[in-house]
Amino acid sequence: MFRVLHASHNGHLYKSHVRGLGDIADLVREAHLETLTSADGEIDFWLTPPSHQRINRNATEIFLHTSTFGASTVPLLRGIVVLATHTSDGELVGLTEAQMGRLIEARDSTTWRQDHVLSVRYGRDQRRRRRADNAAAARSNASLSWLAR
Repeated sequence: MFRVLHASHNGHLYKSHVRGLGDIADLVREAHLETLTSADGEIDFWLTPPSHQRINRNATEIFLHTSTFGASTVPLLRGIVVLATHTSDGELVGLTEAQMGRLIEARDSTTWRQDHVLSVRYGRDQRRRRRADNAAAARSNASLSWLAR
């Protein structure tokens, strides 16, 4: 059993145990997984391909602090994200207490400027998603309008 950090879509971080990639896929709720790696190559971020899911702010902020991206360029991670580590051979390994502590601290260490930039990006993304949802609903309603005649 490997210890991982589970950044849930509900905004909370959970310590979880997995047996392998199949368990990570179950946590993420997707068979097709993608991975991002921290700048030091130590931490793996397991996630689903980009989709219409909500932004996972905890995972995005942790990735911001473990990568070389800035607040205006960090990818906005979506859905459920599982953080783990690997051996030099690429095999999955559980996080140590020190690594877990460092990741949790990273989430809480954004500066006021980073918070501001991320808030603007989160808001812009939310407005874009809302417009896309409204346009899709309008198209759907328009396609059903012939039934009312």
